[in-house]
Amino acid sequence: MQVAKLSRTPDLVPVGSFFEALARDLRDANDRQAKLQAELDQEDRDLEMLYRQQSAARAA
Repeated sequence: MQVAKLSRTPDLVPVGSFFEALARDLRDANDRQAKLQAELDQEDRDLEMLYRQQSAARAA
């Protein structure tokens, strides 16, 4: 088994930078998901309201 000392190469990233980028990407993904979920929740509320209105109209 041979051990080689790691030198600074362009394709190696410091661990701190890696986790900072990972955290940033996760925050961005969470923001996108939260926006999508809010849109889906609003669509669900709109559809439920429409259903209730049509049900009330049929009952009257």
